[in-house]
Amino acid sequence: MQEMHRRIPRLIAVVLLLAAVARPQRLAASPRVNPAHLERSYWVHASLGLFTQRGYFGPDFPATEPPGRKEVRNAAGLLTGHYGANRLYLVYHHEMPIDDARLMFRWWRESCPKSVELVPALVLRMYDKDQTPVFTAGEVRDLARFFRTEMNPRLAAVYDVYPNRDQGDGLAPLAEAFPGGLIRLGLQPGERLKPPFTAGVQDTWSGFCHGTYNQEDWLQPGFGAATLRGWVAERSRETPSVAWNLVVVAWDYRATDRGGYPGYDDAEKNMPLPAGRNRLGVRLIRDASAGLLAGFSSDLCILNENSRSSRHDGRSGAFYQSLRDGRPYNGYYAIPFQEITGIFRELRTGRWTAAER
Repeated sequence: MQEMHRRIPRLIAVVLLLAAVARPQRLAASPRVNPAHLERSYWVHASLGLFTQRGYFGPDFPATEPPGRKEVRNAAGLLTGHYGANRLYLVYHHEMPIDDARLMFRWWRESCPKSVELVPALVLRMYDKDQTPVFTAGEVRDLARFFRTEMNPRLAAVYDVYPNRDQGDGLAPLAEAFPGGLIRLGLQPGERLKPPFTAGVQDTWSGFCHGTYNQEDWLQPGFGAATLRGWVAERSRETPSVAWNLVVVAWDYRATDRGGYPGYDDAEKNMPLPAGRNRLGVRLIRDASAGLLAGFSSDLCILNENSRSSRHDGRSGAFYQSLRDGRPYNGYYAIPFQEITGIFRELRTGRWTAAER
């Protein structure tokens, strides 16, 4: 149940991956982009909740326990400091009461440097059978007013890992409050970026995961690199306003020959993305975009969901708990995560060297 929300879009992406034709392309030699100006973002729950099922899988789960002010400060210091972010998507789906959420958002703003952009990201539909609305239209309107005044006067996001869903009555007041500034967080491969959305962060899970080894599998014809390259080229023809998700949590490589999709997504079995693949992916995305590139992002919500598994780091070692404590994460998924943070720090200096290694 912990990962069921990602299965349908991932299955769609896997079908696209298997259908891809691996034709080598001539890559752009001089991308027209300054690395220091790229988006370097993370998706993270504003609540830093260790259990965030309420308002996501359904309305009947218990509320999560919100962090204290110091814990938010600890998390903000890591994410915007050593982890290299210049933007945070702060996800909220009613997993804690709205009054508590307002307080959390204020603490995030006071704890982050002014140079770091905070983008509130609402989930408008749950992933239960009835796709229950998370908020009423009035609640969204009030939250949007609060976000414009105290968080970000120009940008907000809608988080959804299903493609082309009807977002319900909550979308209109959010779009009205942020005209021209609404971001589609979790944009799926093949999903058009349609109004009122003007920018997006694209999910890349199967493109990054397909293949156990980098040189022997992932880069070979019919594997993930060709699919990822095709996605980037297609999206760049549509819009340059898309950032690309770098991956920490991969699927179970023990189940199939050469790392094909195993047919399930299980937090007890999911493995870290192979070392070095995010660096290869950054270089591929950079070149395939021909300079039309918004930046890079990474989903830390899913890192927490998988890390807190008892077979991995457990509750005390879960990723969000490490953020609350202000200690660098060194758990089961540390290698690909630290690879991403290293890439972000290099890009922050205005260099592409992280992608060249």
